[in-house]
Amino acid sequence: MSILRHRQLLLSLKYGTIESCFSVPMLQLTLGHMPFAIGFAVTALGWDAGGVGFLAATPFLGYVLQVPISFVLQRHYSWHAIVRGAFVANAAPWFLVLSFPYVAPSARDGIFAAVVLLSALANAVCAVAWSASMSELVPLRVRGRYFGRRNLIYGFWTLLVLVAVGQIADWTNNSLSVLAAVYAAAAVSRLIGLFFFMRMTFPRTVMDKHHETMALGGLVTPLKDGNFLLFLAFHGLFGLFLFVGLPFYSVFVLTELRFTLGGLTVLTTLGNLAGLLSVGTWGPLTDRFGVKPVMTGVVILWTTTASILWLFACPERAYLAYPSFIVYGFMWTLMQLLQFTFMLKMVPAGSRAHYISTYYATTYVLTLLGPFLGGRLLASLPDVLGTLFDQPLTRYHAVLVGSLVMCLATVFILRIVSEPRAGSLREMVRHMSSRTEFNPFLMLAAAFQGLFGGRVFETALREARRTFRRQAGALAGVGQELMEGSWRALRQPFRKRDDDADTPVSDQ
Repeated sequence: MSILRHRQLLLSLKYGTIESCFSVPMLQLTLGHMPFAIGFAVTALGWDAGGVGFLAATPFLGYVLQVPISFVLQRHYSWHAIVRGAFVANAAPWFLVLSFPYVAPSARDGIFAAVVLLSALANAVCAVAWSASMSELVPLRVRGRYFGRRNLIYGFWTLLVLVAVGQIADWTNNSLSVLAAVYAAAAVSRLIGLFFFMRMTFPRTVMDKHHETMALGGLVTPLKDGNFLLFLAFHGLFGLFLFVGLPFYSVFVLTELRFTLGGLTVLTTLGNLAGLLSVGTWGPLTDRFGVKPVMTGVVILWTTTASILWLFACPERAYLAYPSFIVYGFMWTLMQLLQFTFMLKMVPAGSRAHYISTYYATTYVLTLLGPFLGGRLLASLPDVLGTLFDQPLTRYHAVLVGSLVMCLATVFILRIVSEPRAGSLREMVRHMSSRTEFNPFLMLAAAFQGLFGGRVFETALREARRTFRRQAGALAGVGQELMEGSWRALRQPFRKRDDDADTPVSDQ
């Protein structure tokens, strides 16, 4: 493997971050399991739960179908060439959406389904080759820190894009022509991301073809690794149970809580903003304690908190959708970072293509069943199952909360996965409780510092925190003085009466 010069590596990592700022917003708008694509299908095309189930399954169906495609492509092309072609194939179908205002509604459904499926398949092929390429480029010692900061930066730009698109959707009353233009702009953004990807410098193992040709027999090798099988079982079952409910968060918000498409993008934006706060300090935490303890804590905290919030969400308490999406965004962003880092850590250096392809194919063949199962459950369950604390218990409550409870059960598999040099959950929690950077003030400071550099925001938030403590101390002092003064005032008449009783009576 050729070694890049330090300057080449730094520039490549920089261009990799810029590329993500153009590519990820496009993926947030176009991937079938993302809220905007689901909201578009429900509000603009009138799709039901079954259609949403298919839509949400397309990204994972793409990862399953990419195995034979990647097998053929890697026999003739380098990873770099595959990524370049997949970028174009991922973006190009979305220009067909520009025809929606001019075709019959029945034709729109077929075009949209085909576009989403083809784009998802191209993105899956791209993801395998891109992951293998980045694993060759990014040094192991900084992967957690680099991908954490990268996720932070592209998450910020994704947040801005979603806010703008949501407002445009509301201002134009979900105009088909305007939303079609939004999808075309997203495709252009993906192609701009390709431009920056092509400016990156990779080792020869990425640029040359036949660097690690996939063989069908080699795909069986990862399945003989017992620890890797446990790793696959956890991720596959967690994805299956999570996506029984996750795609229908958006449907529940739109149909039951009566949010608009613009309101849904506000919820998505809040989730992305929470995701920004999750990566600033948790990336270095995985570098210190390993991925497994952090992931265990995330699953436990996520499933228990989200279950309570969704259980009590109803039209009268529609505001609970806001904290629900914040919890989802915070944990999902962190979970994606952890899954990718964990996968790279578990993959042997000599079999990256085989292991990564097997990881995506095996885990996503389970995950793609989730949306279909969720859609089937919603179609078969009655609208109202009963009452809970004088609130109707609907089919959405059963599916959303039930999926989270099953996700929590997968922790038992994660606990027996072996990770080299990983700390324990108890050690990590003890470290977090003794470190000030794991409070909300400094998580926000870390996010701003990671985005804009410098220490201005961190210093301002530290000073605000110190001021708050000083003011709280002063208030406590005033309160104590008031209580003591009031007590003295109350006791004064009785004390005077006691003193008079003790005074000797004069004989005069």
